[in-house]
Amino acid sequence: MPLFTARVLANQEVAHDYYQLDFSWISDAPRPVPGQFLTVRVGSSGVPLLRRPFAFSDAAGERASMIYWRRGDATRAIAGYQPGDAIDVMGPLGVAFPEPTDGAVPVLIAGGVGVGPILFLANALAARAPYPILLIGARSAQGLPRVRVDGRVQLRTATDDGSAGYAGTVIDLLDRTLDITAGDVELYLCGPNPMLRAGHDLAARHGIPAWVSMEQTMGCAVGACMGCAIHLTGVERYARVCTEGPVFRSTDVDWERL
Repeated sequence: MPLFTARVLANQEVAHDYYQLDFSWISDAPRPVPGQFLTVRVGSSGVPLLRRPFAFSDAAGERASMIYWRRGDATRAIAGYQPGDAIDVMGPLGVAFPEPTDGAVPVLIAGGVGVGPILFLANALAARAPYPILLIGARSAQGLPRVRVDGRVQLRTATDDGSAGYAGTVIDLLDRTLDITAGDVELYLCGPNPMLRAGHDLAARHGIPAWVSMEQTMGCAVGACMGCAIHLTGVERYARVCTEGPVFRSTDVDWERL
């Protein structure tokens, strides 16, 4: 996988404590696709020791983007990056979201930092019919990101406190959306594990396929350390989120042992 030095192009807050980092992408590296991720080495002193993984939120030409949550030492440091600063990037990594079945309505659900890869997917699918439905959830209006969404995407929002959009969780909004959406539907989800589990359960009740992008702590991000392994259903076995994922069919994940 390519390892190179990129340059920061922009670094802006898009919601409370959520930022979008735009950076240069070298032309001879593979083009990132929705669902894949990169890792960033933060600083040059060896602290923090491990590289940090982030999902792509966009990639076009010689530019790529990621949305991150400022919540620890590493992401606070990244929030201080300025245009022109150098960053150590490795990627693209991981398994991408699969293409929707012909004729199926893709319904995309995002919460937290899951907005990045789901937004990338929504914009990538916007040129084809049926157009995607994008559901974004947050605790309050402050948590809803200010990001570019293709006008053909059917965007709907939900907030737990009812301060914007639908009053309730994004899974409540999903349940309502499925009740009024005609035709075949396929779900794509990224966000906290409880949200993914709830989305899987809802998909199972409706008898529709669902794909989830798992959020796991990664040590090496190249499959060597097994730190991000999760249990799968069926025969007793594990999968490494960094290499066999992060995207899985929801029925393949053993939610009881997660």
